Amino acid sequence: MNRLPGITWLKVDIGESTSPLAREYKILQVPYLQIYGPDGQLLADGEAALQWIDDRLIGKPLSSP
Repeated sequence: MNRLPGITWLKVDIGESTSPLAREYKILQVPYLQIYGPDGQLLADGEAALQWIDDRLIGKPLSSP
């Protein structure tokens, strides 16, 4: 298994996709993946989050803004 240094995995049980927490984070379906940077900024969500993980696992560097 590949490990990504500095990555923290947090699983939150929102209940249903219609819950207040799901609405606050704009969760459209369950399960739903969002990736945040160390500064709390959203880096990717949904399908883009899966691609972000794939890219990191193959060693693709983060792009500069």
